[in-house]
Amino acid sequence: MARTRLTIGQKLNIVADTNQRLNEGESLKSIARSHGVQPVQLRKWRRRINDFTHKKKAKKSISLGRAGRLANFEEEIMTWAFEKRAAGVQLAYKHLIVRACEVFDDFKNFTYSVQYHTIRRLCVRNCFVIRRVTHVSQVNPQETIDEAGVFLAVMRPIVSAPNLQKRWIINMDQVPVFLSMHPHTTLDLQGTNGINGRRTSDSGSRFTVSLAVSANGDKLKPFAIFKGTPDGRIVNREFPNNPYRDQVALCCQHAAWQDENNMLEWVEVILVPYLQEKAEGAPAVILLDHFSAHWTDEVDARIRELGVQPYKIPPGCTGVVQPIDVGIGKPFKDRVRTKWWDWMIDQGAEAATLKSASRTQGCQWVAESWEEVTPDIVRNAWRRQGFSYFI
Repeated sequence: MARTRLTIGQKLNIVADTNQRLNEGESLKSIARSHGVQPVQLRKWRRRINDFTHKKKAKKSISLGRAGRLANFEEEIMTWAFEKRAAGVQLAYKHLIVRACEVFDDFKNFTYSVQYHTIRRLCVRNCFVIRRVTHVSQVNPQETIDEAGVFLAVMRPIVSAPNLQKRWIINMDQVPVFLSMHPHTTLDLQGTNGINGRRTSDSGSRFTVSLAVSANGDKLKPFAIFKGTPDGRIVNREFPNNPYRDQVALCCQHAAWQDENNMLEWVEVILVPYLQEKAEGAPAVILLDHFSAHWTDEVDARIRELGVQPYKIPPGCTGVVQPIDVGIGKPFKDRVRTKWWDWMIDQGAEAATLKSASRTQGCQWVAESWEEVTPDIVRNAWRRQGFSYFI
């Protein structure tokens, strides 16, 4: 239901109507539906009827009060604010204070406290409240949607061609995995100032996992990139003894991130074995984002040499059209975090806040979590945001 603000008088009328209809045998659920509210809300209002009545008697006027300092400029300020939000620009009360000073010179003469509370009341009156940002981009969201639409319009005839099997439509991207995932919040006494927290010395350590999926629901072998030198001790001594090396391909890079060298290694270790069953000359495509390591001359040439046509997803559009981002990344990371919590519980309440996981443990989380990502999840990721016509 849409969020609605009701006055005390409106609530009293609804409660009176509710009591009458309940006496006539009508259900609370149907009454709530007719008024556009939830049944739990009606129960709460009926319990608080005395509070409402007291508040209504205390109110001696139906006037909205005197006009605010910005009454003559309210529409101009709020129109500007709504336009900024439509363009994805983040706003705070201070931004509206600056705008108010631009359109109303006298507003500069007030103290900051008066400016703040004036703008806050203006926002409350227009249902303009503080919200947590859920999506971040560097461009106007509408521009991203338009560009994604153009990309899909180009890709649809290609991926729906009758001679292109769904198995050979592939998407690959990287997902960070942390070896320590301590929460940024904690339980503490209400009113406590200065909330302290503890973490392990290497709680910021992470590694990168390259994940790839195909349009028919296949999952390619995950490719884990740990921090280290490509021919160092970790690669030569630790990786050969890793019990999960068959389920997860392993390599090292100095920043634990994808570069040209390990991208080429991914092609040879993961992509080439997957393409072995592809008939010679059969078409295949791979969707990659604009990350530079995906598009070096050597990487591009090697992928094309395998008979695979690479297509670049426009910058900023991966959250709209890339299956790994749209429907794979979160389910995978949610499962990894669950594995981490299970591991923390096994360590015990005392050791859990001080001990960090090993690379072997991280590989286990990746292997088990990737196994739990079902083909249906993969296919649903392709169906979302424009690919449903051919899946």
